[in-house]
Amino acid sequence: MSDKIKVAVRVRPFNRRELELATENVIEMNDSQTILKYPATLDKMERKPPKMFAFDHCFYSTDPVAENFASQELVFKDVGRDILDNAFQGYNACIFAYGQTGSGKSYTMMGNQENKGIIPRLCDELFASIAAKQTDELNYKVEVSYMEIYNEKVHDLLDPKTSKQSLKVREHNVLGPYVDGLSQLAVTSFMMRFFDASLES
Repeated sequence: MSDKIKVAVRVRPFNRRELELATENVIEMNDSQTILKYPATLDKMERKPPKMFAFDHCFYSTDPVAENFASQELVFKDVGRDILDNAFQGYNACIFAYGQTGSGKSYTMMGNQENKGIIPRLCDELFASIAAKQTDELNYKVEVSYMEIYNEKVHDLLDPKTSKQSLKVREHNVLGPYVDGLSQLAVTSFMMRFFDASLES
């Protein structure tokens, strides 16, 4: 594991409202660099110089016909696969998706049936790797939890009885932080419909 933390940024396509407003695209991406251009002003004054930002990964997902278009598969290849490889080497890992409502977090992480996101792709490869590695002497056990943090409250998305109740985050003197009462289910495969139902709850 070369880096402890990697930061990736992704730009989504325009939504219907943005298209109706003829919104100007002010973002360009080139490898690990994101360029933010100032939009043209009504008085047609000269634009301010663009701002440039560097990240570990920049995913341009605005235009599918663009040469540098970043598909769901590419995002997983560059971000998700390292997470899985490191997990098999004994490292804990976390993917933190951050952005305002409508910015594309759910699509990037979960996707849909036609374009799977990071989580279903990671799970598919996880269980495929387990099937290839497992022997009579070596067994694997996979448990899953699924929670939502919203307005500083934690909800269990896998337990309908407690999904509306706020769970407490506590600190263990050896294991560190944990969510008290969060369900952990043993699984042997990834069930997209199950997660779809959780997202709708």
